[in-house]
Amino acid sequence: MTEPITESGVGLDQIATATFRASAEADLAAQRLKDALGFGAFNVPARLAIARSLAVPDRPEPVQGEPGRAIKGDTLLGTGADLAAWVSLLVEYEGKAPETIPEFQGWVRAHWTRGLALLATTLDQAGGDAGEFWRIISQAALPEGPPRPGGDREPVESGERTPLAIPVGEVAEDIANGQQVGWSLNAPGGSPHAAFMGGVGSGKTRTATFMLRAIRRHAPVPLIAFDFKGDMTDDKNALDRAFGATVIAPPHEAIPLDVLAIADRSPTGIALAAQRLRDSLATLKGAGFGTVQKGLLGDAAELALRTRTPCRLSDVRDALKHAYAQQNRREDGAIATLDDLCRFDLFRPDLAPAEFFRRSWIIRLTADLPELVKVSVVTLLTDALDRHLNSLPDAPTDGAGNRALRALCVIDEAHRILGNSLPGLSGLIRLSRSKGGSVMLISQGPDDFSGEDDEFLNEMGLVVAFRTNADARAVRRILGPGANLAMLEKGQAWVKVGAEPAPRRVIAWR
Repeated sequence: MTEPITESGVGLDQIATATFRASAEADLAAQRLKDALGFGAFNVPARLAIARSLAVPDRPEPVQGEPGRAIKGDTLLGTGADLAAWVSLLVEYEGKAPETIPEFQGWVRAHWTRGLALLATTLDQAGGDAGEFWRIISQAALPEGPPRPGGDREPVESGERTPLAIPVGEVAEDIANGQQVGWSLNAPGGSPHAAFMGGVGSGKTRTATFMLRAIRRHAPVPLIAFDFKGDMTDDKNALDRAFGATVIAPPHEAIPLDVLAIADRSPTGIALAAQRLRDSLATLKGAGFGTVQKGLLGDAAELALRTRTPCRLSDVRDALKHAYAQQNRREDGAIATLDDLCRFDLFRPDLAPAEFFRRSWIIRLTADLPELVKVSVVTLLTDALDRHLNSLPDAPTDGAGNRALRALCVIDEAHRILGNSLPGLSGLIRLSRSKGGSVMLISQGPDDFSGEDDEFLNEMGLVVAFRTNADARAVRRILGPGANLAMLEKGQAWVKVGAEPAPRRVIAWR
């Protein structure tokens, strides 16, 4: 007699005789896979889909909509040891045994539906070729396992240079022709950077985080994300689970990075790093640095970097105060700015940049923090990431020219920092492509980019614009005369991919 798998009496015999369904939409994907790969029955793509979904660390969303065809449990999952193995995998994934048969059916339905969507995307990437499909699956569908404390797996250096063709949203359907719309972010000749924009509730963050999770499923690239709203780690977006990321909320927790570390400690290298730090701090809005103060800050930064290892921001402040004292200058707004920053323990030099950026981090910048602190954290971290990537050789490419990714930098609510002319962010967007860097900016509209000295939107390989009341001139400049963001319906966006001659109106989500 079959033993029950829970105290509530749900057993393998009940699962074997129960009826399971995916969704009607998933059934269409199953038919495509069956035809393309030569499967003899629908339970074969169903099993493959469940296995593919179980390889994804973040839980699938509950399935809505019309149910699909029914498959009996012993046909879908097998009998005996096969059935027990499938049930064990699902129970292990959920971290608990099912209380009822409907609960277990919901688990299967969610994994089955998500897995078929992933497999259909892989078939598109393979151009319908069965051999290429299985090659991509063998590389992309390995389970991640539990995250390591404080971070995740090793970054891509010489392997996993797979093409990353990511669907633009959960639906990714061109309204004009019904075609699927994807973005090959690491393909040769393109830009790996993206901008998502739209009003509150438009789905810009939802779409961006969906695409980030899709990237992570295909490549073990680490993430550094700046979260101003606190929703990147909620149950819907779950970037912390997807990337195995550590969440830090400075100043309550110091960021464990030697943020002023420099690889080149020659006199020239130190002087250049000092000038970069001077420019980063002096351009902060309201920082109080005039021409004279900037010169003194540069000298103080050079002295601190040369004499202190590790060098902290407080060392730079102390060196600047010493320079003021030597010249009998009264302390002014420049000193006050550094005093304000050093009032908080924002960074702690526990990890060198190579170790820190090998892991994934979500930096939560809460509403109660002063704007100066928020912008300074983004400034110093993007500076450090830019210096780190530029110290590395070019990221390797595969035979087709697809470049491996080393780091994803994501800034949500980017309008909070755009217009500050951050040197590190500018460097990442303009120069990090060859080093394996990718930047994603999530903001409210194209107007947010108008204050930048660098035309960031021209550097983007993907622009996704949801409904928002933006200046018509800014919209025309980015998307052309036919795009009207104010008239978009829920879940729709104007999408410009790479060098395509015209944007498309796309259903990103429903």
